[in-house]
Amino acid sequence: MNGKFAVFLRFVTFNIMLFATMLFSTQVISAPLSFTLNEAKRGKVTEKSWPRQYLFIAVGYTSCPEICPTTALDMAGVMNRLGDKADKVTPLFISIDPNRDTAESLAQYVQYFHPKLTGLVGDEAQTKAAAKSLRATYGYSRDGKPVYQPLPALYEVFHSTYLYLYSPEGELLDVYGYGDGAEKIAANMLPLLKEIKQ
Repeated sequence: MNGKFAVFLRFVTFNIMLFATMLFSTQVISAPLSFTLNEAKRGKVTEKSWPRQYLFIAVGYTSCPEICPTTALDMAGVMNRLGDKADKVTPLFISIDPNRDTAESLAQYVQYFHPKLTGLVGDEAQTKAAAKSLRATYGYSRDGKPVYQPLPALYEVFHSTYLYLYSPEGELLDVYGYGDGAEKIAANMLPLLKEIKQ
């Protein structure tokens, strides 16, 4: 396949997926947060594993060349701008590439960005369930064509790029878009971080 045409197909596929996430943006408001995943130090975790914490969530994968590092940097920038209120927030990076990511590789990856950023990964079913709860979209392709399990040795990953803020009670408080930037997100987030009920 012509190299330029292959790049074009990947671009079109990715933007179709981003458009699809926009169609889900009204549905995400009522989405209940629910997941069961794994973390390197704690093992099995759920959305209830961080009591009295706001959860600041992104989806991605460790071999992502551009979008995920930018997202993780934005999450770190937000945490650094929250001041004393950062203690109330746990940032989570959920992998949507469980074939290649492990809890250990995620732990190493996220520590490049912020000490509190926590990487989570599950099996295929757990990943689908977590993404469904967030109304996040993701998939896999090769040479511009979708591929499915069992995945080939070489494949690319595409996914939605929202950031989600959940209250300690599991209520979705806000959704932030890719490119909003740490300064804007932190400014919007600060008024939402109210005193936590004991």
